[in-house]
Amino acid sequence: MKYITAENLTEYAFLNEDTLVLPLRGICVDFHGYTDTTTFDKSPDTARELGEAGIAWVFPYYSPWAWMSASSREYNEQVLDAVYERLHADESIPLLVSGGSMGGMTALNYLIYGKRKAVACALNCPVTDVCRIFEDAPYMRRSILSAHILEEDALSAVLSRYSPVEFCDRLPHIPYFIVFGECDTYFMQTQMPPLEEKLKEHHIAHTLLIQPQMGHCNIEQFPDAQRAYNDFIISNLHFV
Repeated sequence: MKYITAENLTEYAFLNEDTLVLPLRGICVDFHGYTDTTTFDKSPDTARELGEAGIAWVFPYYSPWAWMSASSREYNEQVLDAVYERLHADESIPLLVSGGSMGGMTALNYLIYGKRKAVACALNCPVTDVCRIFEDAPYMRRSILSAHILEEDALSAVLSRYSPVEFCDRLPHIPYFIVFGECDTYFMQTQMPPLEEKLKEHHIAHTLLIQPQMGHCNIEQFPDAQRAYNDFIISNLHFV
């Protein structure tokens, strides 16, 4: 069903209209991670900085157990459609996709399955191997199964379809900025290496930052890493 509109958008996503300075230079969608139910009533720090630079920051309130389910894909597309309509933005306004953990996986999937072409991608401790997550994290299995239980294919095939390490050969050749935390032991051992290997194998240019002392996704506690992340977004959306 088509339900999310320019008029009701703020019930289903946050848009940094409180700090957005026109003319609009670009749109950054930030996909949230596993179990994240955060909502906003005003721009957080990054959204404020981007808004002051003329960049719309969008945080969709899609399912915290999404794992790239068909329903979450449609939800996020409707959010983006509503954002473009609400801001009177034509399709020449560039889109950057970003996200942390499960949201990083979602951002990479959007590059393959999304309706719009993104000009760049920023990732914070992304999930890159969903099949490995399913094997290693029993407490997540019910959420992953719940997300995909209506699929007709076997679960293993579905997880492979949406696992970034399985489709790196199809990723667009756009700029990528990827942050992992040195102290995020599981992700450093199981999620970062296969992504880095596949990106190099398929000659996908990217910047990889391994932040010392950082855990999982807590980039905001490391000002230099956050600065580099925000600068990447701003520099890749100042096209107009």
